[in-house]
Amino acid sequence: MRVGGVCSLCSMGAIATAAFLFGLGSDPAQAQNQRLVFAHYLVTNQDYQGDTDPTQEAKIAAYQREIQQAQSAGIDGFALDAGGWLKQTYYIRYSAQIFEAAVRLNSGFKLMFSADMCCGNGIDDVEDMVRRFANDPRYAQVYFRYKNKFVLTTFSGDGLGTTFWQRVKSDLATGANPSTTVEPTALAEVGGPPSNASIPLFLVPAFFWGGEIPTLSSIRQSFSQWSSTIDGSFYWGIAGVPGSGGSLDQIPSSENYASVARDGGKLYMAPVCLQFWGSNADRYYEYSGASGMRKMWMDAIKVSHPDWVEIITWNDFIEGSYVSPIDDPNKYQFANFLQATGIPAGTLGYFHSHDGATALLPYFIQWYKTGVQPAITSDSLYWFYRTQSMHPSAGAPKVSAATNYGPVADVIYVTANLAAAATLTVTSGPMVSTFSLSAGSTDVSAPFVVGTTPAFELDRSGIAVIPATAGADLIAATPSFNDYYYSSGSVAGPALKAPPSASSGLTLKVW
Repeated sequence: MRVGGVCSLCSMGAIATAAFLFGLGSDPAQAQNQRLVFAHYLVTNQDYQGDTDPTQEAKIAAYQREIQQAQSAGIDGFALDAGGWLKQTYYIRYSAQIFEAAVRLNSGFKLMFSADMCCGNGIDDVEDMVRRFANDPRYAQVYFRYKNKFVLTTFSGDGLGTTFWQRVKSDLATGANPSTTVEPTALAEVGGPPSNASIPLFLVPAFFWGGEIPTLSSIRQSFSQWSSTIDGSFYWGIAGVPGSGGSLDQIPSSENYASVARDGGKLYMAPVCLQFWGSNADRYYEYSGASGMRKMWMDAIKVSHPDWVEIITWNDFIEGSYVSPIDDPNKYQFANFLQATGIPAGTLGYFHSHDGATALLPYFIQWYKTGVQPAITSDSLYWFYRTQSMHPSAGAPKVSAATNYGPVADVIYVTANLAAAATLTVTSGPMVSTFSLSAGSTDVSAPFVVGTTPAFELDRSGIAVIPATAGADLIAATPSFNDYYYSSGSVAGPALKAPPSASSGLTLKVW
C-alpha cells in the first residue's frame, strides 16, 4: 500500500440523475458540460465478498452493491486504482467483475482506470488495462468517455516523463505495441488478448507537481512542461489540514491547480477527502470530522469551480480516507488484505464504518452539481470520533505527536443539518457541552471521555424528535492498537410539517 445504514439499492432518482449527467437519452453535447463526481476505488480492496466463488457471481453481486451505494450518494463513477496489472493479474480479474457489475446494473454508472504508478506499472500495463476494457464491446459502454475519448487518470507517474505518456497516447491511438497477454482467471469476456483497435485517450493525471502542497509557481512551471501531453489535471491533495491556512493548507494548492489548468485550456479535477491517516507511515492530518471535507467541497462550489471532483477515496481503508459505508472491512474473510497497518489479519473492530460520511455526501454533491444550496426540510445528524485518545497508548501502529498535524484533540465532531434553530448538547460520560445552532448545516465539536460510547438525541421544544441513538464504537481507555480511524454514523428525523416559530427551541444531545 502506498502512502499517500446506507440504502443498498440505488434510488430511481439517482439513476435518473446519472442518466442525465452521462447523456443517456439526452443531448450528448449538453452532457459534456455537466459537473461530475467520481470516487477513487482501490481494486485491491474488495469490501464485502472474498473472491472464493468459482462462478464469480458472488463477487459481481458484491460490486453491484457498492455501485448502488455510491450512486445513491450521488457519485457518478469509480476511478479504478490499479497498482499492478500484468504481473499481478488479480487486478484484471477484479476489474472484469466490476465492469460486469456496472453493465448488468445499466444505471449510468461509469468506470475509468487510475493507473497507479507507485509500484512498478510500466507502459505495457497501462496500455493493456485501457485496451482490455475500452476495446471490449460489452464493457466499453460503461467506460467513461469525455469528448468522445476514453478517460485515463493516474496516481503519480510524472517521474516517467512526457515521452512515456506521449507514447501511451500514441500507441493507443495507432494500435502500436499490442498486448498478447491472456488471463484465464478473468471473465471470458476479457480473458483473451485485448484488441489493439484505435483508442483516443483523454489523460487527466494526478502528478505531484511541486510536492503534496505545491505553490502556484511550481504548478505553473510543471504545467508548461506537460501541457502538450495532458488533457487535464487532477490534484491529489489529501496530505494537509483543509482550511487551516499556511503551509499545511492544501486548498490554496487546489485553487492554483484550477487556475493554471483553466488558463491553459485544460480540464481540472479537484480532490475531496474525509480523513487522512497514513497508519503505515506514522502521519496524521486533522480534518476535524466532516469540517475539513466541507471546506474542500465549499472551495469547489464557490471558488475553484472544478469540472469534476474525485473523492479520495471510496475504499482505502489503510489510509482512512474511505467514504464507503462498510461496517468493518476485516469482517469479510478473503475480501481485504490490510496487514500493511501492522495489525494482525482479521482483527475486528479496528476499521470503523464511515457510513456517516456516505450519508452526508448527497448534500454537498447536489450543491456542487447544481450550484444551488440544497434546502433542508428534515433534521439529520452525522458524527465522527476517534475511538481512543490522541495520546499514544499502544505500541502499534507506530504514532508520534511530532507527526500529528493540525488541531488534534480528544473530541466528538458532529455535523447537524437542521430544518430549524437548534440547541446542541454533547454528552460523553460526565462531560456535557451545549451549543446554540441556527437552521442549516453546522459543524461543532465537544470533548469526549474515554471508556464511554457517545449517543445522539435531537429535541425540539422539549420533545425528542430523534430518540437517543448510540454510536457504534466505544472510546477505549486502553486500546490494544493505536486507532485514529473515525467511527461515524448518522440518524435522520422526520420532515417538518410546518416551519416552527423563530422562538422554538431545538436540542441535540450527544451522550
